[in-house]
Amino acid sequence: MVEEMWNLSLDTWLAYWGDGWHSFLFFLCLVYLLISKRERKDWRIFVGYTLAALVVFFLPYTANLIANYCIGKSVYWRVLWLLPVAPAIAYVCTRVCTRWKNAGVQMILAAVFLVVLVFAGTQVYVNGNYQMPDNMEKIPYEVKAVADLVRKDAKDGKKRLAAPEAIATYIRIYAPDIRMPYGRGSRGTSKEKTKLLYLMVNQEQQWVEPSEVTKLARQSRCNYLVLWIEDAAVEQEYERYGCVLVGMVDKYHIYKCASQ
Repeated sequence: MVEEMWNLSLDTWLAYWGDGWHSFLFFLCLVYLLISKRERKDWRIFVGYTLAALVVFFLPYTANLIANYCIGKSVYWRVLWLLPVAPAIAYVCTRVCTRWKNAGVQMILAAVFLVVLVFAGTQVYVNGNYQMPDNMEKIPYEVKAVADLVRKDAKDGKKRLAAPEAIATYIRIYAPDIRMPYGRGSRGTSKEKTKLLYLMVNQEQQWVEPSEVTKLARQSRCNYLVLWIEDAAVEQEYERYGCVLVGMVDKYHIYKCASQ
């Protein structure tokens, strides 16, 4: 456990800072607070707090408690939000600038610090970080395409759909007129058959029985199914059990089936 949590903390630390240099700026500011006679009264606010946060982050026992029982391993990097990076850098830059009473010198120093801060990071408006969405809801294109196919096929008729979580979550945002038999994580229903349908549509379709999926869909009064299918034989099986292929979006197959 100790080695595992240490590796998690170290990997998270490196991934959190990325290729930027703000971590070095932060620690340079802490060193300045430690060695500067002028700042001796204030160093405990930043240095002491930072040391305490780092102990909590890197100590395997606290890391295990936080990562496994509080927030989860995938978001363990959020613990690093405890570090006073921005306040410490801003404080030190301000104190250094104000050591000179000349306004011109202060403006030059402020400009230098600003340039250093800018070039120490990474430009966020490049490398595909931002792109123009094709819909106002800013949802994945396949969700919009699936919902539009169902709407077009059903027209003003009934639209009750069972879909994998990756699609269903966003369809609730984009197309609230398309009803579903369950909520996120199968919540919102007490029917065991509906919960079983949720599990089946979220599995790889080669491992489930199409006849059972279509049966559960009808019992849940769904007239549309969205399934991720990669095998043509599986696709034919659903058609064999009375489902009509409305269309495809990537590997998502949209079927219409008569509900009970």
